[in-house]
Amino acid sequence: MTENQGLVGEIQVASDKSMTHRAIILAAMARGKTIINNPLIAADTKQTIRAVQQLGISVTHEQSSVMIIVSPGIVAIKKMVSGNSLTFDFGNSGTTTRLMIGLLAGIGQSAVITGDDSLSKRPMDRVVTLLEKYGAKIETHEGKLPLTIKQGITGKEIREDLQIPSAQVKTSLMLAGLGANIPVIIYDKFGTRNHTENMLPTFGVNVNQQASMIYIPENQSLHGTKLTIPGDASSAAFWLVAGTLVSNSQITLRNISINPTRSGALQVLQRMGADILISNQTNDAGEAFADIVIKTAKQLNATDINEREMPALIDEVPIIALAMRQANGISHVTHAEELRVKESNRIMSVTETLNSFGAKIRANQDGFTISGPASLKVPVKKVSDHDDHRIAMLQEITALVTSDGTTDFKKRDSVKISYPQFYEDLKELTHA
Repeated sequence: MTENQGLVGEIQVASDKSMTHRAIILAAMARGKTIINNPLIAADTKQTIRAVQQLGISVTHEQSSVMIIVSPGIVAIKKMVSGNSLTFDFGNSGTTTRLMIGLLAGIGQSAVITGDDSLSKRPMDRVVTLLEKYGAKIETHEGKLPLTIKQGITGKEIREDLQIPSAQVKTSLMLAGLGANIPVIIYDKFGTRNHTENMLPTFGVNVNQQASMIYIPENQSLHGTKLTIPGDASSAAFWLVAGTLVSNSQITLRNISINPTRSGALQVLQRMGADILISNQTNDAGEAFADIVIKTAKQLNATDINEREMPALIDEVPIIALAMRQANGISHVTHAEELRVKESNRIMSVTETLNSFGAKIRANQDGFTISGPASLKVPVKKVSDHDDHRIAMLQEITALVTSDGTTDFKKRDSVKISYPQFYEDLKELTHA
């Protein structure tokens, strides 16, 4: 890409990872056939596919655009696996792990769960401790993997007020309740991702939502259905920032999730001065998605991200930090402690990455202080991506914003976790 060429084109980014995980698990719990259009087939979601297959569920996806899941339903699954001790290796997928812990504890299935080195450093006690309140017996290694489920939940209902802003914890509890056929009442004061509660009615589940309360009655049965997965808001955020910062750019992103619990990055960039247009909005399975057009911004201004906004953009903070670095003034990111327990310690890996390009960013215990703007240069020595997909993509987009405006297109395996075609889309927009 030459300096004045810009990023120009139209792409369909990777499908939503969070929704694909949930659709696969709910389809496995549902009796009958479920058709999932436009699922994400990536390293993380393949772990969820393998997980439900180990429960005896049929999953086919000969075409990447369609996945078909056929299940006898949760009651039959319990009978099929009863008496067996299952062993799962969930690789790098924290979502698969936390959601499956809930489901397995709900149906009373004994299991041993392991993962790779990165996953084995991530906290599982946030789910385990809550399930143990309802009678489950689960052994961990200091709150982390490896983990052994020895007994499922025995409580008559699940009633929980979330203490950390985690949609994975919330969903794990809902799956546990559905698996055990008991009522679930959860209060989510943080407003975390609501894909599960949006999707459940499509599978025939009665979900009552009032303010921060989510109520699922007992005796719910899921049935097969058909749904479409939109483009992933977290993956789209890399192009939102790239199109905003790279001169002479105009990028069109098709069918992107604009779910309010996921659209925090859009709102932050717009108030900073980004030129972003949303059009052709539609809905499917309780989810809103639309086309998004991004043009180079004339000027960006510093902003702050606080506790109220954080649940809707936690995964987008790394790339938003780059936008903040190119904005006029000093930006502050606070209440982002959750970044320390992602695939890498993202507070440190984001700081290391951007400072290596010449940025002025200070890591704090719960976020960053970022001064801008300034000219960036590609570092002489390659910076580690810490096997973290979002850090690898951050580094590629940052390279586009440098005075050289080039990337080396040397594919890093970590992007396969969430965005397998990232490098193809990068080449498409840079006309490389």
